[in-house]
Amino acid sequence: KAVKDYKMSDNIVSKDDVPLLYDLTHKMAPYLDVHLVFPLLEFLEENTAYEDKEVQHARLELLAPTNMVDYAIEIHTALTGETEPKEMSGRRDAVFETMESLESKLESVRQVLRDQEQVDALRQEGCLNPTGLLERHEFSAQILDEFYVFAKFLYECGDYQEAHDMLELYLEIYTGINTKHYLDALWGKFASEILLKNWENALVDLLRIKANIDERSDKSPLEQLQQRSWLLHWSLFVFFNHDKGHDGIIDLFLSDKYLQAIQTNCPWLLRYLATAVIINKRRRSTIKDLVRIVTQEFRQQHTTESSTLSISPSDNSNDNLDPVITFIDCLYSKFDFEGAQKTLRECEKALRADYFLCNCASAFMEDARICLHDAYCRIHTKVDITDLAAKLDMDALAAERWIADLIRGALLDAKIDSQNSCVIMNNQFPSVYSQVIDKTRDLFLRSNALINNIDLKILANDRKIQAQQLAAAATDRD
Repeated sequence: KAVKDYKMSDNIVSKDDVPLLYDLTHKMAPYLDVHLVFPLLEFLEENTAYEDKEVQHARLELLAPTNMVDYAIEIHTALTGETEPKEMSGRRDAVFETMESLESKLESVRQVLRDQEQVDALRQEGCLNPTGLLERHEFSAQILDEFYVFAKFLYECGDYQEAHDMLELYLEIYTGINTKHYLDALWGKFASEILLKNWENALVDLLRIKANIDERSDKSPLEQLQQRSWLLHWSLFVFFNHDKGHDGIIDLFLSDKYLQAIQTNCPWLLRYLATAVIINKRRRSTIKDLVRIVTQEFRQQHTTESSTLSISPSDNSNDNLDPVITFIDCLYSKFDFEGAQKTLRECEKALRADYFLCNCASAFMEDARICLHDAYCRIHTKVDITDLAAKLDMDALAAERWIADLIRGALLDAKIDSQNSCVIMNNQFPSVYSQVIDKTRDLFLRSNALINNIDLKILANDRKIQAQQLAAAATDRD
């Protein structure tokens, strides 16, 4: 259940407070479950200049469709100083009544499925499925559907651990069976893993949902686009907390169908892709793909009335474009080093005010300076340290020490001329022959892989035709 029509008060965002100007919460919230927005609001309350009352009002609005009535009453009382409203009291009574009804109805099911020994026995006997449960315990499909409904109810109450355990069992029971609740249960378990901060399991669920979305043919292209957009937003929780997340976000966001979803529905997510590419030294080769995508977005901006990369909802001028994306465009598309250096200052402010990227801000600034330095030095053989320090937004002494560390760490092939206060580059450009060899080195392997894939498809098609012929022959005999 996504958040609809969520937005902070417009008058809070002003050019005098840049971190708020770069806040993406109002754009991302419609693609997130209500419960996933709460951590973002908590971050905004503690780390930005939003007024506490504004955040509390937003939190109260988000609580309306949930069963967390006590929490809503607590916030309402803190905001107004009044006692709990009658409608909230009635809502709480209805929640307790529904809970008692579901607990009574599902008492026998929960008693069996909460007993780990019985579950293990059913699993070993191959009976942890709808047929086995019907034969052994007379649990009908309708009862199992009620089991899913109760898990969802508990999730809406904020009992994420119990909801997670029930959904995990439900998904195991219906493994390989495409029911009407299966994908919803998978999304619910994924959300629970995120809220419980089980990042390893959350990554597994993310990949399961991705496979389900990509393989199902009963969904329209529009529905698939919508679900991919949701998955892209939800994946940020995993990718910026999992140890291998920076590789994962690059792989997912650059895959064709998900890149199309970004460009169509949510171009602001390019901030997260760009950050992951910059801070991931092993995947720096993907900068070319990133630059191509960013260039397309800026071209689209000039052909439409409003900018798809604009941050402020009320102003679409270039000053309000996402600073991370603008940095990539200035450095690699326009080779505007002055613009890149100026934008880099804004990048740090934007990242430190971002829930997902605040812990990456220092790493991004360090690696972004290296990228700026590499691009600037690639077209010079001799660089004045004072000029370079200005480009890197550093003082001359700090810049000289920083360059010395790069040389010492074999990250830069150059030497420092302290007497003339300059850096002399040892640029060695590869010959055209070595460039051709590098480009064609894996051509043989890729060609073999392509041939093998074609052979497998032909074989699968032949088997399909053979199975159809056998089925037709059996029908004729009957």
